[in-house]
Amino acid sequence: MQQRSLARNGIYKAILNIFNLLIPLIVTPYITGLLEPNLYGAYNRIFSEFNIFLTLGTFGIYNYGVREISKVRDNPIEKSKLFSSLFSIGIISNFIMTFIYVLFFTFRANKPIEVYLYLVMIIQIVGNIFYIEFVNEANEDYGFITKKTIIVRIIYLVSIFVFVRKPSDILPYSIIISSTILINNLASYFHIKKHISFNFQHLQIVRHLYPLIVTLLLSNVEILYTQLDKIMLSPFINDIAVTEYVLPTSLVGTIAAVPLALINVAIPRLSSFIGQGNKSEYTRVLNKTINNYMLMVIPMGFGMAALAQEIMQFFSKGVYANAFPVLIVSGMARVVFGYQSIIMNLIMYINSLEKQLTTLMLVFGIVNLGFNFGLVGLGLFSPFTALVTTVIAVLLFVIVGYIYTRKKLQLNYKLLSKEIIGYIVVSLTFFPISWVIRGLSLGLWPTIIIVMIICSGIYGLYLLVTKDTFVLDILNKVKLKLKRD
Repeated sequence: MQQRSLARNGIYKAILNIFNLLIPLIVTPYITGLLEPNLYGAYNRIFSEFNIFLTLGTFGIYNYGVREISKVRDNPIEKSKLFSSLFSIGIISNFIMTFIYVLFFTFRANKPIEVYLYLVMIIQIVGNIFYIEFVNEANEDYGFITKKTIIVRIIYLVSIFVFVRKPSDILPYSIIISSTILINNLASYFHIKKHISFNFQHLQIVRHLYPLIVTLLLSNVEILYTQLDKIMLSPFINDIAVTEYVLPTSLVGTIAAVPLALINVAIPRLSSFIGQGNKSEYTRVLNKTINNYMLMVIPMGFGMAALAQEIMQFFSKGVYANAFPVLIVSGMARVVFGYQSIIMNLIMYINSLEKQLTTLMLVFGIVNLGFNFGLVGLGLFSPFTALVTTVIAVLLFVIVGYIYTRKKLQLNYKLLSKEIIGYIVVSLTFFPISWVIRGLSLGLWPTIIIVMIICSGIYGLYLLVTKDTFVLDILNKVKLKLKRD
């Protein structure tokens, strides 16, 4: 298989994530301002509970599939056998979780609307069976992924404005969300089936169970972080508190998905280097990926934190404006979560350190659980404090994971290079800048636009003055393209 350009893959992935960013910019203010807060809070609480079953149904197949198919993507026979085995396992795991999920909400639902919301979520479990995008990821087929997802998201956007018109329309909203996921996964399934065939005569179910169970455990312990916060907020506070946590963190997560493209597209390439035993090239690409990712995520996260008040005012039409402190923490914490993703996906998981990774995630997940109950006991539990303690737990994971992997794998990689420190220092200037502009009382949009222009200009100037390698690479590629033309 011809190796696709890592830069081109990153561009495709970035285009997709930018598009996925624009959709929430349009939909989120409309939904949060329209839907009745208690109904929207109930939806967020039910989805948080359902997400546990969805994660278990996925059974770790996605991450495991990307890694394993990347190793055999040039061998059609082995790829077909592996794909067929993982697809079969997915059918079984999702069927089992559907049965358990139905039993769960039979006892959990208290109102008719809650029963309907729980039932609608089953559409996503059906879609989960066809969640085989890992094949496209392993094949680095980001062109198809981008085009397909853009079309599906446009259908989603139109459906929201056509069918969600009243404060009570939480059920149509839920149906659209779940149906969009099903359509997206089915589109990938039929595309993949054009290039890879099933081979049910040589299924290897047992062979994959142990590594999948390890990956499943990893997925489970991740629940002890932000997912745990969401689940605990409803019984200890109320459903609206769930929304006050979900809205800011989801918003930051959506925007952070743009630079996250660099991590996602690097997984197959780094897995390939490991399979070839090319440690030097693996280390070089790893360090470059870390720097380039932080170059983008740091100003994005800090910028959102600096404009948290204005952003929450706009995205919730004032309904959840008081949740801006959660957005401040979430924006700055994106750096910590980014490091967590790097250590998990680019280092430990693809180097087959699943056991150690699971252990570390479990230990610090329990630490986070202890923090939450401590806050409850002190009467300090809230969306803000829940997120703060989660960030502390994740930071502890990053520190221990970094020390362990450098020693265990003998890797010379850096999480805090001089370039990254520079990105942080310059991005910290966004806070006094936003404070000064906000003090001029120019209004919501003038404040946002002026702060963005000034901060972007300062950051861009810094990259040019310091001759950052990422910028130089882009400029050199543009020059080469112009010469060819």
